[in-house]
Amino acid sequence: MSIANKLAEERRARLAAERLLELKQAELFAANRKLGRRAKALSDEIVETRAEITTVRDENQRVKSDLTVAHQKIELVEQRLWHSIETIHDGFAMFDIDNGMVMANRAYLSVFDGLEEIGPGVSYARILQLLTEEGIVNVGQHTAAEWRATMMQRWQSRDPSPVVIRLWNDEYIRLIDRRGHGGDVVSLALNITDTVKYEKAIKAEQKNAEAANRAKSAFLANMSHE
Repeated sequence: MSIANKLAEERRARLAAERLLELKQAELFAANRKLGRRAKALSDEIVETRAEITTVRDENQRVKSDLTVAHQKIELVEQRLWHSIETIHDGFAMFDIDNGMVMANRAYLSVFDGLEEIGPGVSYARILQLLTEEGIVNVGQHTAAEWRATMMQRWQSRDPSPVVIRLWNDEYIRLIDRRGHGGDVVSLALNITDTVKYEKAIKAEQKNAEAANRAKSAFLANMSHE
């Protein structure tokens, strides 16, 4: 092969290598541009995501703050309500839909003279049982079982009628129970001992007055015959 042919061949090889290099450089440039666009898009997405996270975090913090304030207000209202309930002279208690005690003030609990079982969670049926077993209530001419059955039947009615119970110490308690729409019950225990005693005194005076009138009438009738 002549020198001229070798030079021509080397030139062609060099040109081919240069074209291949240019092609690879173009591919690399295109790849870098594509990578750059993807990096920018990813960067923008990260920035947006971080902004969204910040917004959500701020919103979450605001909601938490609002909830904290709301809970504090609720607790304050509950404390005021409970303080008011505790200061009233009459008994107050709440029962859930399953007839379990939710809360009761000291006036309501005082009837049970410190029985540890009487408190939140105790069932109304158990309360009736303890009232008879501990001799707290005077069942009168009924048996303990009869009295409990009557009281439980009343309790389970949709609109329980007020009832007066007599305690062992001759005190009288008027029970007023109101059932809510959800099935929970608010129970008031009013001590009406003074009222009952006053009514008994009035009846006794009326009876004495009637007896005196009858005696007077009989005396006048006898006098008229004489």
